[in-house]
Parts: sequence; C-alpha cells; structure tokens
Amino acid sequence: MDKKKDTGSRKKSMLIATVLMMLGLLLSKGSGFVRDIIVGIKFDEVYRDSYTLAFTIPDLFYNLLVGGAIFSSVAPYMSGSLAVNEEKRGVRTVSIFVSVISVVMLVVCTVGVIFSEQIYSVYNLFLAEGDKINPETLSLAANASKFLFPQIFFIMLAALSSGILNAYKRFSSTAFAPTVYNICVLLAIMIFAGNTQSELMHTTAGVLVSAFIYFMFLYILGFDILKKFRFKFMPRDKEFLFLLRRALPIMFSASIVQLNVVILNMFTGRFGNIIFLFRNANTIWQIPYGVFAVGIGTVMTPHLAGLYESRKYEECRDLLTSSIKNILFLTIPSAGMIFIMSQNVVAAIYQWGSRYTDENVATAAVLLRYLVLPIITQSIVHVMNHAFYAIGKTKVPLLAGVVGLVTNPLVCWLMIRLDFGLKSLSIAYSVTSIVQMVILIILYTRNKEIKPRNIGIFILKSAICLLFMGVVLVLIETYLPSGFTKLTHVLHLGLRCIVCVCVYFGMAIILKMEEARFWLDRFLVKLKLKKKTQG
Repeated sequence: MDKKKDTGSRKKSMLIATVLMMLGLLLSKGSGFVRDIIVGIKFDEVYRDSYTLAFTIPDLFYNLLVGGAIFSSVAPYMSGSLAVNEEKRGVRTVSIFVSVISVVMLVVCTVGVIFSEQIYSVYNLFLAEGDKINPETLSLAANASKFLFPQIFFIMLAALSSGILNAYKRFSSTAFAPTVYNICVLLAIMIFAGNTQSELMHTTAGVLVSAFIYFMFLYILGFDILKKFRFKFMPRDKEFLFLLRRALPIMFSASIVQLNVVILNMFTGRFGNIIFLFRNANTIWQIPYGVFAVGIGTVMTPHLAGLYESRKYEECRDLLTSSIKNILFLTIPSAGMIFIMSQNVVAAIYQWGSRYTDENVATAAVLLRYLVLPIITQSIVHVMNHAFYAIGKTKVPLLAGVVGLVTNPLVCWLMIRLDFGLKSLSIAYSVTSIVQMVILIILYTRNKEIKPRNIGIFILKSAICLLFMGVVLVLIETYLPSGFTKLTHVLHLGLRCIVCVCVYFGMAIILKMEEARFWLDRFLVKLKLKKKTQG
C-alpha cells in the first residue's frame, strides 16, 4: 500500500513538473519566434544570415565543452546522490566540475574572440567557388561573434544552475528562465538591429547582456540551493574524474548535433542567402520537439536516474514506456499538421513585412516539409539518449552521434549530386535522425529488465488517428481557402489546428488509447477546480 502511495505521489509530482516544464518551453519557443520575426523585419538578407551564422560556432563550442553534459550527466549524478542520501558528495563533485569547466570555458571564449575571423573561414575552406557562402556574410558573422563567444560563458553558468535545480526537483524555478533570456534578446534586436556592421555588433552585445541577466535570474531564484556550490579547482579529484569520464561522451554527443548544423550551413552557399530561412524551418519543427520531447525528457531524466540508482528496474521500464508514449502521442499529430500546412505555417509565423517575400516563404516551406519526420524520430533520439545518460551508459549516444555525423554530410552531398535541390539539406537531416534512432533502440532494448513495452500497438493506433486527421485536414485545405488579410490567415490556421487536434484526440478516445484518457482526465480535473474556484 505504501509502495502504491509512493508511486502515485511520484507520478503526480512528475505530471505537475512536466506541465510546468512544457509551459515554460512553450513560452520560450513563442518568445523565440517573436525574436526571429523581428530579425526578419529589422535585417535584410545579408545581415539576417550573418546574425544567424554568428551563433553557430560559439554554440558548437558550448555544446562541445558542456552543453549536453549538464542535463544528461551532472543533473543525473546529482539526482543519484540525493536518491541515496549522499548530498555532500554530490555537491562537492559538481562544484569541482563547475569550477574546472568554467576555467576552460573562459580560455575558449578568449581564443574565440581573438581568432574569430580565422575560425569562421572554415565555412568556405573545402568548398568550390560556386558553393561558398557570401564572403560579406561570413565576415560580418565573424565580427558579430566577438560578443557571442563570451555570451556562452554566461549561458553555461545558467545551464549549470538549471541542471542543479532540476536535480533538486525545482522545475518551477527553471521552467520560465529561457523566456526571460528570449525577451531580453528580443529587446536588444528591437533597439539596436539594423543593416550596418556597427548595428549588428550592438545587437550581439545586447545578446551578451541578455545571457548575463539569464544567469542572474536563475541564481537569485535558486540561491538557497546554489549557494552550496563553491569554487573548487581540483582537476585531479577522483570523483570529479569519474564524473568527467561519464560526461565526456555526452559533451561530444551534444557537439555532434551542432556540428551537423554547421555542416549543413556549409552546403547552403550553392542556394544563395538561405541560412536564415533554413533556421526558420528548423525552428518550426523544433516547436513540438522542443516543448513535448524536451519537456518530458527533462523531467524524466532525474527520476529515471534515481530509480535506476535504487535498482527499481520495473519502475524504470514503466517510466520510460510512458514517457515515450506521451511524447509520440503529442508529436505525431504535430508532424502531420506541419507537413500538410507547411507553407501556411511559415507565412503565418514569419511573413510580417515586405523583407520576408513570398519567395522566402516558399523556400522555407520546402525546407520545412522534409523536416517533419525528425519531429518524431528526433524526439525518440532525445528520450533514448537521456535514458542512456540516466543509467550511466553515456558512450552509446556518442556512438549513434558519430554515425550520424558521417551520415549527414554524405547523404546531403549525394542528394545534391542527384539534383534534389533545397530538399537535400532536410532529407540529409531526416535520414541521419532515423539512423540514430534505430541504433539507440536496438542497443537499449538488449537490456530486458528496462526495455520499454507495448510501443508497437501504440504506434499502430496513433497511425490510424493520424490518417483520419490527415483526411479531414486535406478536405479543409481544399474547400476552405485561407483569408486574404494577415489576421484572417492566422485565425484560419489556428482554426484548422484546433479541428485537427479534436479529430486526432477523438479517434484516440474511440481506440481507447490510455494517453488520450490520461490528458482528458487531467483537463477535466483542472476545469472542475476552476469552476469551484469561480463559484
């Protein structure tokens, strides 16, 4: 009885944390969209591509040094220490990790600022003359990055703070912090952005200030916990070396994701100024991925790590199974809607001024249409990566990432040679995502004790729901044309999305899918509570 009560309490706390995290991510994605819209309005094609490209190399260094390790190694390690009542050991080791990585990051940021021009020249190093990125775009990006390299130092401190607070189950403190960062960046773009080098530099300087505010916001909110962590530069400490060995594969795995972005940006030169448009397509497909997969995966990881550390393998399996099903239940219809309405989605989100032309919309829509599959496959990759991180097998995601790193440029090169045009970039990423997903699933399911179950039947039912939803959406697209004004176009898109959700959800109820009943019950409970409060 006590065990059931404890399990029920854990599930309830996970649900609340997941909803908070997803809401925070939704707000973060929404504010990020507004930021990109303003970029499209304030900058012309060359400057918006330069602004976008300027982030890629600093982001790569961030992911290489620390990015993935925070939520996938540091947080699970701290969660495991708390689960077995060894908080002091966890605090000491994580303090050393933070201290050593901070010193290394300071050195990297300094090198990045001094040698930014040489670093960015790698984009055109191996390409033929006709395939190279516009030299002006590249030069502007290199100069703008001089403020973005130090920016990643504060992003790192913010992410470390967030990871530690997540380990303590303080999700309410971390869920909305990225939105604060996005709002600050948005203000910097609105105030400083323009089509001169000095205005571009002022904008990225504003991004640097935004990163500092982001870190301070988290530090103040979590001060009661974060004050326990002190500067301890002890790179030879045994516990630190253990954590570092565990984190290194994750660091490389996380950097591979960003390295793939860099590689695909290299191939954009032959298609003109499309770096910003490619980012737009990537940003759209990452809405459902970033809200659902990242939200559920972030909450799952510390709980799964704690259960595995306590040898509760049956509960580990149940938690991973429910996490995968909930992610798929939400991402599958999202992928279907975005695929059918890709051009309408791009226009509704980004076309708010004359600088974002109809040709820009068509280009971004082509790129987006072939990126919908990763909404599903990359979500599975994300949750499986975090499952491996939680059980301490960090080399497996690295293996899958290395295979993807080889697959991505090869497929892209092949698609271009076969004259697939713009689609080559998106197809390459989609194929890479499928390959990584298959590798992770095969290797994880070898452990029968923690292997997810009943996923096949769930996918079949979801496919039926998707089919019905797709038919209804195609009929709406055919017989109900979009509005002619911006407002009516956006309202029409919103109405179609609501209809799609209702059809998919209704079919799921008819097919007796547990996930549909789960979310419906939670919605009805909230509705009743709201009515009682109002009464």
